[in-house]
Amino acid sequence: MGRRGFGQIFYTPIHGQISDVRNPINFGFGDEMDDHYKILENTGDNAFLKNIKSFMYFNNSNYRNLLNWIESNDFQIFIMGHSCGLSDRTLLNTLFEHNNCKSIKIFYHQKDDGTDNFTELSQNISRHFNKKSMMREKVVDKSISKPLPQNVRYNSK
Repeated sequence: MGRRGFGQIFYTPIHGQISDVRNPINFGFGDEMDDHYKILENTGDNAFLKNIKSFMYFNNSNYRNLLNWIESNDFQIFIMGHSCGLSDRTLLNTLFEHNNCKSIKIFYHQKDDGTDNFTELSQNISRHFNKKSMMREKVVDKSISKPLPQNVRYNSK
């Protein structure tokens, strides 16, 4: 955790890091709220659960550290470059519906033609809420959200 101007920033590579055997990359399915997940669970065949993110989270303390952090204080979520798709539904629901989450600010993609993906991102975010009234309270409206700058380019070697 670091201290920056107006609050604490918490960073944990919850989905792993390249070439880190103690924190391997965590790709998989993370929507245990989906009706189909229950079907997979009820088969009794662990092979179907191999790529479920929750089981990968048990390989280190990153998820537990995140839970401890969100319990410790109020926080705001900044969405930057994340689709907020269903592959992270369980995790995002835990964060978004937590009482300490005070707001969710979307940094959207502003396209060259003037269109943007703010509405699409807010619709994706809505799927992570069981309590829709809470969603309307927490998602920051577009007038105070900002486009995420796209002018940073990296030269390949």
